[in-house]
Amino acid sequence: MSVSIPVALLGFSAFERNALASYFRLAARRNPAYTHVLDVDEARFVVADADQSGVPELLQALGRIPDAVFVGAQGPEGAASWMMRPIDPVHVLRELDSLVALRDNPGTGPLPLLAPAPTIARPVTQGRGVPSRRAADERRPVLTPEQRRAASETARREREAALRPSPLRRALLVDDSELALHFLDRQLKRYGLTTEWAQHSGKALELLSQQPFGFVFVDVDLGPHSDLDGLALCQHIKHRHVHLGGRTPQVAIVSAFHDPVDRVRSTLAGADVHLGKPLDFNQLERWLGQQGLTRGPELPMRVGD
Repeated sequence: MSVSIPVALLGFSAFERNALASYFRLAARRNPAYTHVLDVDEARFVVADADQSGVPELLQALGRIPDAVFVGAQGPEGAASWMMRPIDPVHVLRELDSLVALRDNPGTGPLPLLAPAPTIARPVTQGRGVPSRRAADERRPVLTPEQRRAASETARREREAALRPSPLRRALLVDDSELALHFLDRQLKRYGLTTEWAQHSGKALELLSQQPFGFVFVDVDLGPHSDLDGLALCQHIKHRHVHLGGRTPQVAIVSAFHDPVDRVRSTLAGADVHLGKPLDFNQLERWLGQQGLTRGPELPMRVGD
């Protein structure tokens, strides 16, 4: 029996993920065979949702674009394999087989890639292909020294903003208390964050394997249904979940224990901040402000909140 090749599924709806994972199990006797793993680092190949925001960028940051089969409207540049929806598991297996053959037998030829890029119209040129300088000068407005300085300053600020890493506006909230999750969720949405919830460490790791997060807020005590407490989960995230630009998510430990020794433990676990319970809104605002987030207006109360 051949050894199964580990494949991670990144993105997708729960239905699509379950369908693909089930098909891998049903095709366990074929050669090559594939097995679904949760951690991208443990996978030889990745089947990725090209339509989900952040997924292509994450694989680019990890250097895994050539190892991925992309499913969606369009694959990223450099993708070795790409197909449109709806997902056909048989087609996915064929593309994985092609990747295996390409790696095990280099020189067999390239795999199907994206459609050719559209032709870009080029400006009319004169002489040896150099655009007319006179025509360009005639279109260029004449600026006063003050306007040139202002334009230079604006350009400088734009360059600095482009170099400053923008936060990924998705937060994972990990707490065994549904009431605490509701409360924290309401506060974070005022900063423009979208949220996912996990009430135990296993669910948190599953969500982290499916999509990138800019922030993770985790309680220390995650209850009896968790294999990891909040500090151990924080260590795992900081060591195993590298996201956009090679950065790990910003991790906030949220705990009713906030003596100096508790803050030291959070720091040793790799946490970026230790937030006490009940939540200190000023501390939260200062920390999120350092990440480039500002607080919006109070959200209206809904029935059931």
